[in-house]
Amino acid sequence: MFKLLIVDDEIYVLRAMRKSIDFAALGFDEVHQAMGAKEAMSILASHDIDLIICDIEMPGMNGLELIEWVNEHNPEVETIFLTGHAEFAYAKKAVQLGSFEYLLKPVKPEELTATVRLAIDKIERDRAAAGLLETSKKYQTLWELQKAVVVERFWQNLLAGRIVPTQDHLQAVNLPIQPQSQILPILLSIEQWHKEFTLRDEETLEYAIRNAAAELLLGDLAGDIIKDENGILFALVYETNGKSPDSAAFTEACRAFTDACRRYFYCTVSCYIGHTVSIPTLTEVVHRLIELEQENLSSPLSVQQLKQPLPQGSKQKSPLSIPWSDWVVLFESGNKEELLKRLHQLFADMQETQADTETASALYHALTYMIYHVAHKNGLSVKEWSGLRERSGELAAIRSISQLKAWSEKLIDTGSRYLDNQRNECSLIIDKTKQYIKANLKDVTREKAANYIYLNSAYLSRIFKRETGQSLIDFIIQAKMDRAKILLTESNLKIVDVCEEIGYENYSHFGQAFKKKVGISPLEFRKRFQSMDIT
Repeated sequence: MFKLLIVDDEIYVLRAMRKSIDFAALGFDEVHQAMGAKEAMSILASHDIDLIICDIEMPGMNGLELIEWVNEHNPEVETIFLTGHAEFAYAKKAVQLGSFEYLLKPVKPEELTATVRLAIDKIERDRAAAGLLETSKKYQTLWELQKAVVVERFWQNLLAGRIVPTQDHLQAVNLPIQPQSQILPILLSIEQWHKEFTLRDEETLEYAIRNAAAELLLGDLAGDIIKDENGILFALVYETNGKSPDSAAFTEACRAFTDACRRYFYCTVSCYIGHTVSIPTLTEVVHRLIELEQENLSSPLSVQQLKQPLPQGSKQKSPLSIPWSDWVVLFESGNKEELLKRLHQLFADMQETQADTETASALYHALTYMIYHVAHKNGLSVKEWSGLRERSGELAAIRSISQLKAWSEKLIDTGSRYLDNQRNECSLIIDKTKQYIKANLKDVTREKAANYIYLNSAYLSRIFKRETGQSLIDFIIQAKMDRAKILLTESNLKIVDVCEEIGYENYSHFGQAFKKKVGISPLEFRKRFQSMDIT
């Protein structure tokens, strides 16, 4: 049921409206009336009003000023304005205040009834949306308690190259697969949120998205939805009863999943479907999927599949027993000389023990995936790095220890220089993104910022979060609020004009966002920090 407030300074208008329209049949269990703004404010203070039908021309505080006050104190209330004058200034002000409708007197009962019904429909939709968000927040506790931490950590370690899968590893995390089982990876990229959410709200909705992926992509198949160390979501579909998953069969399931995300979780998602491979080869396919996502500028928000499968016989060899974490730290920190020194000692040991080609191949893959790990961690592509993209590279590199040594030195030298260049470029991208946002506050979005610097929006969001510690959406909102604070304290603009200046079409939305970030409403902020009264 709903509560209505009718505000008009003419008693006969109030009586005529009550008599000609059956508000109870429309769903109102309470109908209040006021003959002026002061009386209306008193009623609003003691009743939870859902809809106001308000005259504009009234003595003292007029209807527009009353609703401006209402937006400050009860921003969720919908408004229908009535006026006897078709003045454009009134209509423009009503739109700025976020009113539902603007009607001219005398209004026919059937016209007002139809408008009220539409307003009720909007109120019900807003209630349903608020209820869905509230329900999703309740999932936060469930998410923290039931998230498959152990399984996710296992896959994070494997994709980072910190472990080589054995039967003992798989049994320890209770996975229903063998070391040579076939797995299909699917990258799930959240390209765009349709509403502005805090980082916590996004994480809560992401939990719901993971559940939807488990239901629509995995269904009765064995598999897991995991997030890697860089926050990228993957669906891993396992071999079931000796039958390998068919990548082509998942196109329709991915489309159904992306449609569900758009309809129910306020976001648009792209799916990048890999190839069915064994566990030792999984890391390479995952990195190729990440590169496919990063390069997808022409057709985001889609379902795509890797065009070429991995060549037959392409397997990750068991790496040597090496201090993996030390190698990663040395390479990532730019200590190329110490890393090469340790490698040269290893080559000398291999020479002395007359290591075979299997050992050389293991070292080749260990170095390759060290490079992949550091690149992946820093959100970089490795396609330009010498020796990594040519399938003949391994055969040429492991013909002799001296050739493997030369290949390793070239790989590390090229990788180190590329890593330094890309990090510098990444800093420039962040600076350029920030400058664009601050210069285009009125209509900036995550997607427009990404298009401006020719990057995929999901990829830009990840590197922005990694480099700044703040999500791109949060930075945009904070920049808007910082500008709003300046305008509220250093200008005489009306609050609704401040709202428009920073790109909020709906005053209620702006008021809620400002209070969430600053702690007080825009009006209270202005009164506290600006001496003159311009309300």
